[in-house]
Amino acid sequence: MSSDAMKARATQRVDLSGPAKQRDIRGDVGVDVLVGPDGAVICTAGYLGHPMVLKDVEEAVRRWKFKPLKENNKPVAFVGSLHFALCNIGCTEAALDDPSRSMTLVELIPSQIVSN
Repeated sequence: MSSDAMKARATQRVDLSGPAKQRDIRGDVGVDVLVGPDGAVICTAGYLGHPMVLKDVEEAVRRWKFKPLKENNKPVAFVGSLHFALCNIGCTEAALDDPSRSMTLVELIPSQIVSN
């Protein structure tokens, strides 16, 4: 499942840890995610990104929840990828408001966590 589709299915997003947010590391992070039939993350595997933040992103994503996917009216497990553009210090409002951009670290602030 694509990153955008995964983000649309997310019902709970968990913020990164404080130390991860304090690092001014920019670039892309990619994480493959296996989601169980109940919408809970079973496991993650980072495949792209700076090693100083990749594990932190994986840890945060493991605590995300997703809307269950149904096949033949039964919940099933699914796999997808999440892509994030790291942009912490110096991000602009324009970058955050652009829906074509991937989620940034700044968007993972607890007050902005989505809960459906």
